[in-house]
Amino acid sequence: MTKARRAAIAALCLLAFLLLAWAVHAPVLRWLASNLSIEDALAEADAIVVVAGGTPFRERAAADLYRQGWAPRVLISRPTNPDTVEALVALGVRPLDLQAESQQALLRFGVPAGAHVVLTEPVRMSEDELAVVKREAQARGWRRVILVSTPEHTRRVKTIWYRGGNGDVEAIVRGTPYGTPEGPWWRSRRQAEAVLHEYLGLTAIYLGISTWMR
Repeated sequence: MTKARRAAIAALCLLAFLLLAWAVHAPVLRWLASNLSIEDALAEADAIVVVAGGTPFRERAAADLYRQGWAPRVLISRPTNPDTVEALVALGVRPLDLQAESQQALLRFGVPAGAHVVLTEPVRMSEDELAVVKREAQARGWRRVILVSTPEHTRRVKTIWYRGGNGDVEAIVRGTPYGTPEGPWWRSRRQAEAVLHEYLGLTAIYLGISTWMR
């Protein structure tokens, strides 16, 4: 076989490989994102928990569930404010911190202040937050909560909740249908960063090194 013939065969093989990779890349990438999403069946619960972040989209989904009667109250965590937020609030440029913004969003979406359970312990990461939520649920004698987050965050939320035992408090995990950009996630920088962050977070949990990321 001549060198030219071998080169032509190699080029055709490479072309075939590239065409195959192009054909399957979209389904694989879609699976990577869908694998992160958990949507548990709904059941009546003691409280709906807005997992911190993603305001106002998580709050909107939590309000939907509240108005549908799935729980009589909505719990709001107290995420640690970034330095920029603290500085802007101190200057009076920004009127509300992250927790207060979450409360106001819930009010606007129809959840009355009397139905808010506002936690006071600051939390920096999901592991800390869910541990505080679990302790609050146990202290109040709750048996079931609905945890609302963004779809790509739901698998990590459920993994964290049950990783060290659920403390006899069942968690129903739901993703908000609001705020997700249209189109493939890998074409959105924000979505791509979110998916990558979730896989890194899950890896850190399974390796037992998530506390290093505080």
